[in-house]
Amino acid sequence: MFKNYLRTFWKIASQNRLFTFLSLFGISLTIMFVMILSMTVNKVVKGSGPEKNLKHILTTGRLKVRTQEKGGNEVFSQIERYVGEDYLKKIKSAEHISMFYSYTWEFLRNGIQYTTGFMVTDAEFWEVFDFEFVQGKPYTNDDLRTQTNLAVITEGLKEMFFGDVDTVLGKTIRFHDYLLTVWGVVKDVPPTSQNLLSGLFFPYALFPAEKPNPRSFSPYSGPYTIAFKANSRKEFSAIRRDVQSVIQRIDAADPKLALVLAGPNTQMENLLAVHDPEDQEGPSAKSRKYLLWGTIFLLLPIVNLMALNFARIRERGEEIAIRKSFGASSATLRSQFIFENILLTLIGGLLGVLLSFLVVALLGNTLSIPVKAGTTVPMSFSFDFLVFGIALGVCLLFGLLSGVLPAIRMARMKPVKYLKGGEI
Repeated sequence: MFKNYLRTFWKIASQNRLFTFLSLFGISLTIMFVMILSMTVNKVVKGSGPEKNLKHILTTGRLKVRTQEKGGNEVFSQIERYVGEDYLKKIKSAEHISMFYSYTWEFLRNGIQYTTGFMVTDAEFWEVFDFEFVQGKPYTNDDLRTQTNLAVITEGLKEMFFGDVDTVLGKTIRFHDYLLTVWGVVKDVPPTSQNLLSGLFFPYALFPAEKPNPRSFSPYSGPYTIAFKANSRKEFSAIRRDVQSVIQRIDAADPKLALVLAGPNTQMENLLAVHDPEDQEGPSAKSRKYLLWGTIFLLLPIVNLMALNFARIRERGEEIAIRKSFGASSATLRSQFIFENILLTLIGGLLGVLLSFLVVALLGNTLSIPVKAGTTVPMSFSFDFLVFGIALGVCLLFGLLSGVLPAIRMARMKPVKYLKGGEI
């Protein structure tokens, strides 16, 4: 039976090449966009390189500080150093807790201007994230008790400063007014990383601790992100509860300012996070919006393919009428048409996967996808069974939804009426 279905499909596809082209073009283009978006978001959320255990990490979101008087000012930021050191790093529900911040670093070297990143971290940073050291080791709290001008660099920065040499341990790098001793070299950070930058890493203990300025509008606002690593996702609720309890205690102790902290969040929640932690539209509401827009995006090619299928049925009206006259059942005709439609969409899906690979290979370095405020990631191709399953599911959805209604209409056709000039 399926051999006959395949022969009929090939014959019809060859005879009506315009219909076949339009169907495959619409399907493959949609699948290409679905694949590229799914691959990129999946890679960002799952993590890679030093963030390969991202599913066990929570990070603090934005801190909102507002004056209590009516019409008062408010500011959004990350967290000040002493809030992390004296409060958040002391909670007991997380396995490891680290605080860090990052910026872009521009410098001249041998008359050439370079741009890279730098990260100011603590010693626990190397416990939270899984960097691969190719030389040396991470700085520890014991190391920082005797020496704070230590640095870990990525292979890319090593090449910029020292070229192709065997070892750079013990060599120095000048960062503004600080002379840092290279303590270790790690592999570069993938461009899809959301919390880390490639370049220079050094301890914030290098800078003297400053007491909060009571005259400052917000003595709690600073550049630091706090990362909490758990043994399992089951511990996330306890970590969130402890963090919010700390923020509420700080808030209650200051009658002049109101504090609200978003999170700590998973990476997916960070992608869906809103700017204001007090906003009623949280990550779940945004996810429903994205799901709605995604559904609309997928329905458009389905509706177009359905219209093409109705047109194809009209063209095959004589064939269908004759087959029904010779005893072909409605169920047989329905199953054949749905089979042909699913096969066509699967071929289009395969073309879409190949197109996504070509687009990423040719344009991946120039095209990027925004994933959170001020941050984009380049498109990337990586085979993943989850993404492949999504693409396969979308293909089957196309085939079923665009084929069922035309197949039902075809099966209900009255052969005598059609052969006398009627409509299907």
